[in-house]
Parts: sequence; structure tokens; C-alpha cells
Amino acid sequence: MKRILLVVLVASFLFSGCATLDELSTETKKGAGIGAVAGGILGAVIDSDKPWRGAVIGASAGALAGGWIGSRTDNKSGESVVQADADVVSQAATEAAKQNTTIKYTRTTENGVEEEIIATPGEMTGKIRTVKVQYFRNGKLISTETRQVAV
Repeated sequence: MKRILLVVLVASFLFSGCATLDELSTETKKGAGIGAVAGGILGAVIDSDKPWRGAVIGASAGALAGGWIGSRTDNKSGESVVQADADVVSQAATEAAKQNTTIKYTRTTENGVEEEIIATPGEMTGKIRTVKVQYFRNGKLISTETRQVAV
């Protein structure tokens, strides 16, 4: 009876955070899934005395490691997109600084990804205006940078 109660308690604790799964990227979810399966199998093989214990520990550790690796992979792909659109980012920052108004560029890629660049002007010091540039993908903030633009 204690064992069943413990399993139910642990399961409820683990699944209580599932409401935030929608906020995770596809790469994070994929990495966590692959890590959980691989870790579970490896844990069951290593802990041959109690394979279920090894599977649970291995799956947990594998999910954490795989999710972290997937998250890192996703962030790096976002950085390369921002770098590829450097001309658009520079143009938005320049326009925002010169017009002293927020500039927003939006596009949909061939893969159906919605991308947005929002340049917001800030303080002006002499002939230099500070501009905050944000890059969004599918409504999620990917990166933010501050640029100094001569006006």
C-alpha cells in the first residue's frame, strides 16, 4: 500500500508541471523524449537487480539532459536566423532612429514560420539614438539587442 501511495504521489508531482509544456519548443520536447527513452533503457540494463528503479532514474536523467540539449539546439538555430537577417535588422534600427517611431517588419517563411522584427527608438544623446531591436518567431521572443544609430 505504501508503494502504491508513493508512486501516485511521485506521478502527481511529476505531472503537475505539464501545463507549461506548450511553452517548450519542439526541439526541447523532442530532446526530452529521446533522452527519456534512451535513459530508461540504459538505466534498466545497468541496474539489473531492480530494472524498474534503473529505468525510472535513467528516464528522468535522460529527459532532463535531452531537453536541455534540445533547448540549446533550438536557441542556436534562432541565432543564425537573426544573423542571416542582419540587413533587415539594421534597416529597421536605422528607420526607427531617424523617424523616432517604432518600426515593425513581419514575414512568413516558406515553412510557415511567422517572423517579426520590432525596432523601438530610445533616448538620443547628441546625434546618436539608442534603438532596442527585438526578434520574434511565432510570437516567441528569440533575441533582443540594443543598437546605437547615428541620426
